[in-house]
Amino acid sequence: MPKRYSLTVEGMHCAACAETVAKALRSVKGVKSATVNFATERALIETDDRVDFRQLATAVENTGYKLSTQTSKFSLNKPLDENDAQILETAVGIISVELLPNLRSSAPAVSIRYLDGTISRHDLLKHLKSLGYQAQLIDEVTEKPTHDEAQASWKRAWIGLAISFVIMLLTMHPSLVHQAWARWMSFALATLVVAWVGTPFFRRAIAAAMQRTATMDTLVSIGALSAYTYSLWALLAWHEPKEHIQHLYFDSATFILSAISLGKGLEARARAIATSSLRNLISLLPSKAKVIRKGVEQDLPLEAIQVGDIVSVRTGERVPVDGIVVSGKGSVDESLLTGEGEPVDKGKGDEVLGGSLCVDGFLQVEALRVGESTFVAQMARFMDEAQGTKPKMQRLADKFAAIFVPIVLLLAAATFLGWLSFTGDLTKAFVATVSVTVIACPCAMGLATPTAIAVALGRIAQMGILVRNAEVIEKAPSITTLVLDKTGTATRGQMKVKEVWVKNDGFMTLDEVLMLAASAEQGSLHPIAQAIVQAAKERKLNLLQPSEIRAEIGWGVSAKLSAITTSRSHEDVHQKFADSEVFVGKIDVSELQENSTLQEWLESGWNTVGVWLNGKLVGCIALADELRSDAVEAIHRLKAIGIKVYLATGDKPRIAMKVAKQLGCDEVLALATPQRKAQLVGQLQKEGERVLMVGDGINDAIALSQADIGVAFATATDLTAQAADALMVTEQLTVLPEFLVFAKRTKQIMMQNLFWAFAYNMAALPLAAAGKLNPMVAAIAMALSSITVVGNALRLRR
Repeated sequence: MPKRYSLTVEGMHCAACAETVAKALRSVKGVKSATVNFATERALIETDDRVDFRQLATAVENTGYKLSTQTSKFSLNKPLDENDAQILETAVGIISVELLPNLRSSAPAVSIRYLDGTISRHDLLKHLKSLGYQAQLIDEVTEKPTHDEAQASWKRAWIGLAISFVIMLLTMHPSLVHQAWARWMSFALATLVVAWVGTPFFRRAIAAAMQRTATMDTLVSIGALSAYTYSLWALLAWHEPKEHIQHLYFDSATFILSAISLGKGLEARARAIATSSLRNLISLLPSKAKVIRKGVEQDLPLEAIQVGDIVSVRTGERVPVDGIVVSGKGSVDESLLTGEGEPVDKGKGDEVLGGSLCVDGFLQVEALRVGESTFVAQMARFMDEAQGTKPKMQRLADKFAAIFVPIVLLLAAATFLGWLSFTGDLTKAFVATVSVTVIACPCAMGLATPTAIAVALGRIAQMGILVRNAEVIEKAPSITTLVLDKTGTATRGQMKVKEVWVKNDGFMTLDEVLMLAASAEQGSLHPIAQAIVQAAKERKLNLLQPSEIRAEIGWGVSAKLSAITTSRSHEDVHQKFADSEVFVGKIDVSELQENSTLQEWLESGWNTVGVWLNGKLVGCIALADELRSDAVEAIHRLKAIGIKVYLATGDKPRIAMKVAKQLGCDEVLALATPQRKAQLVGQLQKEGERVLMVGDGINDAIALSQADIGVAFATATDLTAQAADALMVTEQLTVLPEFLVFAKRTKQIMMQNLFWAFAYNMAALPLAAAGKLNPMVAAIAMALSSITVVGNALRLRR
């Protein structure tokens, strides 16, 4: 079965770089598909079991880039056997296994290096345990560019710019132009900057050339080295006295490298902000937790927590696992996970999600899902994979970017030959050619849509919607019709007692009818039974103990009641029902029509069950599935933005029409089977409508697949089990119009970015070829073009 992995790629600077890495990954045996996102620096690959992850790392390194790795060091209870080390090296994602001396103790240790995003520390511990070793994590290193390295690069760019201004003074000031020492000093300073600042560009350009491809680094390297080489030739060819000396462009060479390095640094910071939502999500889980084992509370690393452990959570702490509250009370903020704005009160028996914040109180939580199984980990994986997908307009932009650099190189050659042929002026030909290579910016095209998508996915997740594929955001603005499932979607999917009716003979009260029904139903899992029992609990009714329970499928349940109550208080109240037989179940419609109250229930579409005591009807209970609190407002907002709303339900026409009228829907489909819902979606599409289907993800799977966009409600336990394009992890239906409006805004930003990226290049390249732009101005314009695109995408954060 194919497996998907999301890997971090280091060193990419443009869309052409991303395509080079993708080609390298696809060339490895066992890789079925690979897409690389330049903006998020992630590679999403699909592989079979034959893939060798060491070959993946090598293939990418051969292109001049690198897959991010992690190294975890474990202490062991015994030395690692060589055969076991070889077995470990065959595990998913592992690059190398090395035996180490443990400097902290006499125990043996092992260092395992693996690709980031392929295997977790918890899985490594399981592998070691399966081989018979007791292991404990002693150190972990993420092999990514460090903060110090990034700061050093930033410093080099600023120093390079400062030196460039000095060189500019030496080569352009009237009193220094003819001074030999000034010209040679500019050469020395330029050589320092070109070697110091330019080496990363040159290294990547050479690696790209070895792969028979060209990237932004190729253009920058050619431009800077051309300026440097031409200036060196002019310097060596200069002899005094001369009336007309050749101008030196050492300042252009250094300024190009320094300005673009600085621009790339600013761009990287902006991209980090744009993609921060995913990192923020991952960081929600604490690294340690307070775990109670054998009555003792101890701090343990997150990967050491097991299902069934009891963890303590105090005010101000984040819940480390998904679980059930077994003790304590508290208010929990789940806004970053579900979009729920207000803190939710939690007590014994309530479920809590890992990553949520305890804003007040104290909770003891039994772990149900830990590590990669938690809701927040699934959300992060969901978003990560979504960021790895590409909408149609991005794929088109990437195709153009892939051939853009070769086109620019041909244009540069044509510019040089054109100027030289028509003017015979080598200097002008050189300046125009350098400007063409430097001003071309494939980066802006590569960043135009993925940065907007990355920001949008984070914002949409904050609303409570998880998008599986970036194409959903591209399709959403064209939606014209929404088909809404009723049960569990427009409604809560939970039955609730609406009213109780008792026969007017003075023998029983309303509470006694409800008590009898709840006593008989208290062991049932049927939704109606659970609603009746819940209503009795809310009224604090003491239930009788049932015996000889018999369930008649499709009809109801009967039970014999004893005088013993489930609560030890007020036992005497129930003596008149001792040894009575109760039946709770369907009632004949004709009996309902004979009573005005029951007739109203029937017309309201409520479910009605009868309660019989010793074979005599004593009362009825009406139940209904309530509309979600914001359902009416959500439909109103959808219609306000021009969306037609259809209600699709399996209910009878009378009930369906009543609910549709309550909601304000435009049309309704009653008696709708899953197949009929799919047919409705298909028919609307044939009529030219673009359909968004919202359902429960199980019964509506066919219609969800048929729709242009399928949105399903999801819970923490079934987040990955749905077959929809997007999942709602919030209970609020009002996020649907918010999502559609935001998607429209996102698409506008994407189109603005693409327009700017293409318009910039289409306008700048002819100007540069015509000799209207200085190389230094071209370098600034090139750097600003990428920053402008990213900055525009960041507007979506507001």
